[in-house]
Amino acid sequence: MALDASLLDGAYAIYAEFGPALKTPRRERLRASYSFLSEVELDALVLAMEKVSVTVWALAEGGGDKSGAADKVEERLQTEHPFLKGIGLKHAKFLVNYYAWHEGWAK
Repeated sequence: MALDASLLDGAYAIYAEFGPALKTPRRERLRASYSFLSEVELDALVLAMEKVSVTVWALAEGGGDKSGAADKVEERLQTEHPFLKGIGLKHAKFLVNYYAWHEGWAK
């Protein structure tokens, strides 16, 4: 079974959420939300989320959406991860800019 794009989009928001959820390992959080997935599907989901995180960090290292580059950030996220359209895209863009600011790359 191929993973649905809306499932993938929502999964990134769960995978990369902040706060008390950080106490629960990412795989367990995804398993709790998507208990209907097989272990193989869950593995594929985790791998897809790890790839989004790599892109988020790369964009953050580039300074995020500083100096009007917000469209380029969104474009790259959606080019590399076409399933990012809703809450997952919003969370990924937030993290790009949060990490860029937090790590001092947004100058």
